[in-house]
Amino acid sequence: MVEKNCCKLDAHAAGYKLKDTFPVKNMEWQSGNVRLMQNYPNPFNPVTVIRFDITEESQVSLKIFNLTGKLVAVLKEGTLPAGSYQVAWDASLMPGGKYHYSLEVNRRLFTKTMTLIN
Repeated sequence: MVEKNCCKLDAHAAGYKLKDTFPVKNMEWQSGNVRLMQNYPNPFNPVTVIRFDITEESQVSLKIFNLTGKLVAVLKEGTLPAGSYQVAWDASLMPGGKYHYSLEVNRRLFTKTMTLIN
């Protein structure tokens, strides 16, 4: 049985025998040396904080896009040492709605969605 807000791989298509599901809502994206957390608060008005961790010095870019894919803000860009980071976004001049924030680390992309309410 698949629970709401869960994913299950097709065992035949993937060639694996999987019995369990895993929740995907509010997951942290983690891959090797990168962890991207859900912004807080979410939904927000007008300021939110985005947190991420990197375990080695990396080329990093943190950007905000609207739902049409238009770049609306660049919050962080450059080489950063290993560590945990918090970046605030003041969206007081932006219309309410959903936005995507994208963290690119050494050419690997991680994206999450957030909601601005007015």
